[in-house]
Amino acid sequence: MRGAVVSIQVAVLLVFILAIAVALAGYLYTTFYSSLQYTYIALTQAYIYPTPSGAEVKICFSVGGSGGLTITGVELDGRPAASFKVYVRGAEAGEVRAGDVGYIKADFPGVVVRPGWMPTGRVVTRQGFSFLFTPSVSQAEGRCPGE
Repeated sequence: MRGAVVSIQVAVLLVFILAIAVALAGYLYTTFYSSLQYTYIALTQAYIYPTPSGAEVKICFSVGGSGGLTITGVELDGRPAASFKVYVRGAEAGEVRAGDVGYIKADFPGVVVRPGWMPTGRVVTRQGFSFLFTPSVSQAEGRCPGE
């Protein structure tokens, strides 16, 4: 009888160890998988400069992670851009993908560029992410790396 009790105890202990191992494996798998699905935009430089109608912002970026993002808007001090275009490797693009390098040009009519001004802005994506930037005030359009 004593051998049967020990066998039952060992079986129960093995069930608990196996349940913990399965739960840990599931946690590690989902954590690893979700990290592979994350995409981000690194806004490396931003410039704001005057135009005849107001101001234009040029934002340099590179995309990391995996997958892609669709940029749906650009804001400057809470004011949405009248229009914007996304350029990847010199060509206009609708979606940015991991590994892409490019820039965004956004038009802000009626905005006056002043020396010493430190506006803040954000790039908004369809997926719900926001990426913040602070453009440098200049008198002419700046250049982005790789342009």
